[in-house]
Amino acid sequence: METISIAEAKARIAELADRVSRQHDRSTITHNGHADVMLIAVAEYESMRETLDLHCDNEALADLCRSRQDFASGDTFSMAEVLGELERRSS
Repeated sequence: METISIAEAKARIAELADRVSRQHDRSTITHNGHADVMLIAVAEYESMRETLDLHCDNEALADLCRSRQDFASGDTFSMAEVLGELERRSS
């Protein structure tokens, strides 16, 4: 992650945007010496939003906790069982 001034960001915006988009790098942009803005890839932003949304959904969090507990206790399905159930449902 790079920290640069807003003046430098203006001069390098195409390069910064390309690097952020391709490499999922981040750039913090300062204004008058204070970090004000962060340049991140849209995919990374959307991923963070989904994570935040999940953490705000109590039902989804409870499902996730149950899934982790099931996995830890060995309460899982084999691939053959999953494929069989999918085939049964599609018939």
